[in-house]
Amino acid sequence: MDHDALRLFLHLARTLRFLQTSRECHLSPSALSRAIQRLEREVGCRLFERDRRTVRLTPEGARFVEHARDAVDRWEAVTRELRGRSTTLAGTIAIFASVTACQSFLPEILSGFRQRFPDIHIRLETGYAADALEMLAEGRVDVTVAALPDRIPAALIARVLLHTPLVFVAPASPCEVQRQVARRPLVWAELPIVLPASGLARDSADRWFRRKRIRPLIYGEVSGSEAILSLVSLGCGVGIVPRIVMDKSPLARQVRVLEIEPKAGTKAGPKAGTKAATEIGEFRVGVCTQRRKLQSPLVRAFWETVSSP
Repeated sequence: MDHDALRLFLHLARTLRFLQTSRECHLSPSALSRAIQRLEREVGCRLFERDRRTVRLTPEGARFVEHARDAVDRWEAVTRELRGRSTTLAGTIAIFASVTACQSFLPEILSGFRQRFPDIHIRLETGYAADALEMLAEGRVDVTVAALPDRIPAALIARVLLHTPLVFVAPASPCEVQRQVARRPLVWAELPIVLPASGLARDSADRWFRRKRIRPLIYGEVSGSEAILSLVSLGCGVGIVPRIVMDKSPLARQVRVLEIEPKAGTKAGPKAGTKAATEIGEFRVGVCTQRRKLQSPLVRAFWETVSSP
């Protein structure tokens, strides 16, 4: 099987955009279409469903991603060995990282990795942390660096790199919301809340509100902590974000951590500093990959870099 065609397939499976893949792989859209069609004929089934507006993997295509990635990895390992480069790792590793990771600790990790393995090309993608495990399961990336769920599926392996609390954030500038949060006790029924649309942060927020028997007045549900911080800085409401996101955000000076009562409806001073007075839950941020991926020399090299003290 043509390994160049497999690489094109893997790129298209990641982008789901023919124009982007053709541009980044330096061939025309028609040449890319022909290559995918030849591959589909060889495999004996359709790998993509496509129309004028959308491209998506078929169930067979999603399964083929795993084979294609393994085949390319094995081919690169064999060619390195045959060329006498068994001591020098080279190739491409695909990493998905949350915006938070990219803005905080990931640059230092990647710098150390590059120093140890300069011939390994890093393909870095960023996006919402909620998408991390899905991209890993679909084989679109080799490693993810993002918030980890409480339970890691048996097929995956993870290493926690840091812990960060989830906190309420309020506007720092004078506005109606700021006046509302200055009152004690907080009147939750009148306080607009900006919630994550989904993911681990939303799950933690929902549990906190249920535990406190509070029905939140939802101003909006948005994807991404930066979007939440933007709305909070505008005075739209109080948001819920990981503390590290707020600390690393360009909007850090326009918002502030909101001290909340340890128990709903009880009175707490504005400078209450206990852990219970500020946190909703905790995020574990770390690196994750499929266990079988550790058989790849490139993934194993990255894992050892992250694991080294």
